[in-house]
Amino acid sequence: MKKILLLSLLSILSVYNVVAQTAYNPFTQNIHFAPEPTAAGFECNTTQTVVFTQGLTTLADATQWQTSPMKVVICVSGFTFTGSASSVVSGPYASNFDWAYDVMAPNCIIGTQNQTLHGTGSNPGIPDPLSSGDIQLQLTIPETSPIGTILSVNVSLQIPSYMQTYNSVPDDNEITQTQTYCPLKIHGNVYNDRNNDADVNGNSIYNPDSTQLYAHLVDSNGLVVDVVSVDVSGHFEFQNVTPFANYTVVLGITQGAIGGTPPSADLPGTWIHTGEDCCDKIGNDATPDGINAVSVSNFTVKNVDFGIKDPNAFNVPLTLKHFFVSEYKCHGLLSWITSFEENTSHVDIYRKSGSDNVFSKIATVQSAGSSHQEKAYSYSDEAVNSGEVYEYYLQFIDIDGQFTISEIRSLTLDCESESNSLQIFPNPATSELSVLYVTIAEEAVLNLDISDIAGRKLYTKSSVLKPGANLINFDIIGLAAGTYLIHYTDEESLTKGTFKFVKQ
Repeated sequence: MKKILLLSLLSILSVYNVVAQTAYNPFTQNIHFAPEPTAAGFECNTTQTVVFTQGLTTLADATQWQTSPMKVVICVSGFTFTGSASSVVSGPYASNFDWAYDVMAPNCIIGTQNQTLHGTGSNPGIPDPLSSGDIQLQLTIPETSPIGTILSVNVSLQIPSYMQTYNSVPDDNEITQTQTYCPLKIHGNVYNDRNNDADVNGNSIYNPDSTQLYAHLVDSNGLVVDVVSVDVSGHFEFQNVTPFANYTVVLGITQGAIGGTPPSADLPGTWIHTGEDCCDKIGNDATPDGINAVSVSNFTVKNVDFGIKDPNAFNVPLTLKHFFVSEYKCHGLLSWITSFEENTSHVDIYRKSGSDNVFSKIATVQSAGSSHQEKAYSYSDEAVNSGEVYEYYLQFIDIDGQFTISEIRSLTLDCESESNSLQIFPNPATSELSVLYVTIAEEAVLNLDISDIAGRKLYTKSSVLKPGANLINFDIIGLAAGTYLIHYTDEESLTKGTFKFVKQ
């Protein structure tokens, strides 16, 4: 009788112990694109938003984040991440986690719990509004993504051991997917290529001697299938080209007719062709004749570039190496780098918004006058509004009044997402990686680390920054080919983030 009573008491205590355990059930649900894709999918060279809801369905708060944090793993396929992990991820629930790229899987972002997660509370009829919320991702579809590429986003929760007793596994993982539909394009640029190096480059041009340039798309039968004018940024684009076909692009001042044979690649006055490049922005085709051969498979072909020059003209007053436009503190941040300046005077900045559709000069920045090394500039455009789309270009003017213009750069202002003032280039890189950082502080210190995907630190550099644009260079010629991470933080750790880059 005593034995039976003891067993019954142990059973009651055991049941009580189980009941006394705190219940936790983290969940993720309702993953979707916003807006949803069409039946054909998403177009290439666009940025899309993915949203999912995350939270706790049980009443207790999850407080053990310092010793046993929950993690959220978000992996994508077909998309690319642009910017730091903290700029890719946003939404009201995202602040419960620190976000970083997975060093072992560059297509994944990991969120690590950084504070208490709220449960639903003691009244299930009126749950704590902080017990769940949305997380958003900004994902880019590469312009050169092949037609029909699968685009997927997978979210999975990594549950710490103290939560697992009551956790419902089926709501710890979900996925959404679609595909690409990509009207194929061929596009490229025309450069005033006066520096006599082996590459097709220089400042953009569209009207040598004030004469309009035209680009002709010619099929394998030698007939013009499309003709477009080179725009003010030196850019041209052919849309809806046929996949798996061979074309030539002919550049000249005579506008041909569709269905006819292409006109000759003549240029005005004493202007000559210096070379053509397709499609890697390296080198030229060694036959400077205004004709560029292009093979199209099932994705867009870009950087079909032409170089021209007037041998009798003055030397190039300026070589623009890079031009960036980004959002920073809800302003439009313009940054540019020159590698050569001679007798330069100033730069006029032009902007066009989606509402007025006309470029207007908004500012002037003084140039160096003379510089034979890389020099960085910046300008913050504060007269912009959230949700608007803006376009910018730079007009470089020398002391004789001659000018050249940059390519057009676009910016969609968000103001709700985190942003930063750092750019890395080139990416992919071969021998040198440059960091452009803009600060408005009187003086700041920026710490930079380069690590491999295993987390091993390979390079470290600290730089004292002055107000405005600062350029920091790394010699990476000794790195093996592969994917690397560059981490940055200021001296007070108020600004920090991570970028990926590829060493070729």
